[in-house]
Amino acid sequence: MCSHPSSGERSKSTLAKAAAALLLAGLSFESVAQDSGSGMEVFETFTAVGQGESRANNSLDLEALEIAMPGALPEKMVDKIPGVNVVTRDPFGFYEFGNDVRVRAFNIANLGVTLDGVPVGTSDPRYGSPIGRLVDSQNLTTIKVSQGAGDVTTPAYQALGGSLQYFTKDPSKEQGAYVSAAYGSFDHISLFAKYEMGEIAPGFTGYVSGSHFEFTPRGLDGLGKGMARRYEAKFKYELPSDKLDITYAITYNDRDDFDTAGLDFGEWQDAEAGNYRGTGQGYIEYTPWDYPGLGDFNYGDLSDQGRNLGPVAYIDSSVGAGEGTNAIYYDKWRNGRMDTLQRFNFDFDFEDGKSMEVVTYYQDKNNYGLWGRDQAYAQTQVRAAYMNDPSRTDIWGQLWYDADGNAIGEDGTIVTEYGEDHAIVAPGTPTYAPGVDFVPGVPGRTARDENFGGHRYGLTASYTWETENNKLIVGGWYEFDHHGTERPNYNLDGGSILGDFRYDQFNFTNYTRYIDQDVMQFWVQDTWTTMDGDLEVIIGAKALTLDRDANGFLSIGEWLKNEETFRSTKYEDMFLPQFGLLYTLNDSSEVFFNYSENMATPTSGTITTAGDTFNPDILKPEYSENFDIGIRGNIGSSSYTVQAYHVSYTDRILASAVPIDSANAGAAGNSVYQNVGGVDSWGVEASGDIATGIEGLKLSGSIAIQETTFQEDLLDSVVFIAEGDPVPTAAEGYRVEATSDPLAYEIYEAIGGNDLGNTPFLTANFDAIYTKGDWRFNFGGKFYDDVYVNTLNTQQLDSYTIFDGGIAYTGRSDTPLEGWKVSLNVSNLFDQYIWYARSYNDEDGQVLADRGRNFVLRMETKF
Repeated sequence: MCSHPSSGERSKSTLAKAAAALLLAGLSFESVAQDSGSGMEVFETFTAVGQGESRANNSLDLEALEIAMPGALPEKMVDKIPGVNVVTRDPFGFYEFGNDVRVRAFNIANLGVTLDGVPVGTSDPRYGSPIGRLVDSQNLTTIKVSQGAGDVTTPAYQALGGSLQYFTKDPSKEQGAYVSAAYGSFDHISLFAKYEMGEIAPGFTGYVSGSHFEFTPRGLDGLGKGMARRYEAKFKYELPSDKLDITYAITYNDRDDFDTAGLDFGEWQDAEAGNYRGTGQGYIEYTPWDYPGLGDFNYGDLSDQGRNLGPVAYIDSSVGAGEGTNAIYYDKWRNGRMDTLQRFNFDFDFEDGKSMEVVTYYQDKNNYGLWGRDQAYAQTQVRAAYMNDPSRTDIWGQLWYDADGNAIGEDGTIVTEYGEDHAIVAPGTPTYAPGVDFVPGVPGRTARDENFGGHRYGLTASYTWETENNKLIVGGWYEFDHHGTERPNYNLDGGSILGDFRYDQFNFTNYTRYIDQDVMQFWVQDTWTTMDGDLEVIIGAKALTLDRDANGFLSIGEWLKNEETFRSTKYEDMFLPQFGLLYTLNDSSEVFFNYSENMATPTSGTITTAGDTFNPDILKPEYSENFDIGIRGNIGSSSYTVQAYHVSYTDRILASAVPIDSANAGAAGNSVYQNVGGVDSWGVEASGDIATGIEGLKLSGSIAIQETTFQEDLLDSVVFIAEGDPVPTAAEGYRVEATSDPLAYEIYEAIGGNDLGNTPFLTANFDAIYTKGDWRFNFGGKFYDDVYVNTLNTQQLDSYTIFDGGIAYTGRSDTPLEGWKVSLNVSNLFDQYIWYARSYNDEDGQVLADRGRNFVLRMETKF
């Protein structure tokens, strides 16, 4: 077995890389000075360093960020910020379930995300709204990232860490149009068009835009494409009095994607060694007919070192239409998301430093998810449903009996009622008698067509009163969110893997979950300026409350019993403080400090999947304490920031075994959602820019180190023994602990002190842009340290450095090419073979290969 370094050894070995990585960081470019609220000069930099804030804060000016890959979603663009790490399953960040966006110790599920002040609620791909659905990247003007903690005015109910705030461009007063078209690797096509209406009436402006995106996911060449269409409009009215601005915006999103596949870490190691699943082969294509018996999910094209591995795309003629590989065919690994978001922004400017901002919004969500199921599984659920309630009429197929009431098998023999041989027949099939033909009620492959979505609406209001030495902000947020999820299973036409859904032939449902929640948040923040304006003291607090109800068939067990459930729970904390200091050292530098406490309410999944013996009120919210300290400033025409932090994350929620002495002891040994301990994280980040002195050359970069570790071991299971039996033993990486019950022992994963999965100790970015006349050249890279893909820290992926590049030509004024631009962008410039963490769990995580070099050619014009 391979040995791996401990987290301490890993940190020491990684520190040795820091010197080299520093060459990737601290670089920047000559800048243009602007005004800042703190009295410092602010520069138009690639990554602005957040002057005037008492928290670690950076932003991306997307109008200057021209080297972004065409087609890339907003989630992928923040990778340039120190302390932010983004890993995606495709070059564009399109497949939402595969995006891993982390800011320091937290993933995007624990960040506050807003669009023009509208909270997304949650970034969960199933129940929430990832930002890429709600805005086109080409309509963005700024992304503001607070790595440590968003301020108390950020509306969010699951934010333990920082915030991501996205802002769209305002309509122009000049009439015009913009069109771009891009084509590239993996059959990528991106089209975008925008019409600026100009000043329609005095003070009234607007624009409309539309986009189309498509590409071929890995393993699906010639079979299927991921595709998205988005339409947006924005209108703004500025009253002649300059006392009120009203903005209305609407986004419609319609997207479809295919689920992706990965390799278990152990399988990947075997493929690397040339013995994938005992075949004696490595990176080749594995089909069911060439390699029978590998296991349904283990087929795929591993050629080109795994780059072609996608969902199962084989039709195996050697097995039944609904069995084995033919039950998981790619065609039913599809997802669709349709969203409409409407929002109003009202900006009031009163006299004497008083102002108010009010945001109202309404979102409608309509989504689907497809997944194949084999015939045997569907038959099992149908028989179990009839066993619980023989009189039910919602199921299309019926159990077969003879005239004497005996259960009959498909061959006409008498079998055990409700057993695995009890035949399911189509409606209208006669009672069994010799000569009566069997007509299957589940003829072959089945599939689920899950429908989920709902609507939400809300309002935020923030009132500001600013005097010479004081700034007071008071406000609040209310949101109602209704979400419904129905997961029925149907026959497919003819039982074929290529058959259409037979919506008139219902088999069973996994669940029907309907969730309503009301969220309220209130905040107050006061900024006091003293010491001749050099010191700002910021004190704030917020109160958060969430009421959540769930009803329906919350599990398949409830559907089988035909018994619906209603659950209700409430989470609140009326005092979550934040304290900050901002001290101006001189005209070019300032130091900052911030402390904040944050709460994240449990996700809706914790209430819908709670077992019969589980009381959801026992589950506590998650909490974090965030400390930030740093210095930022300017040196000549360059800027920099250096910041350090510590995060304490407590009451982490995880589905795990219930301890013997738990208040929920009735569920001891069962795996349910519960609070399982904490994670601590510390780190140092730096970013900035340095003028090169070479005309036209601009350089920028960032570097971050972090250590994020589990603080407690995790209960894996409870083992009960008979009197006189030996004490159970634990496998490597686990430990046994006695309990108050002499016949019960708890098995723990010994993860205390282990690193959090997919969290690199060291990352660094750099970018160089050189402009010469009408030409622009760019080159950049990122270093990503080695990571673990399991919590036991026994499976480690190596570090990598990946490079991007591009070239662009802009048509010269007063020539026929004026207003035109053509650019070529390349990611993974040197076509390196890189493996990413796809997912991680206790023992065996999954990995995924990079797609390889990605070219995108774009042409654009304004007129």
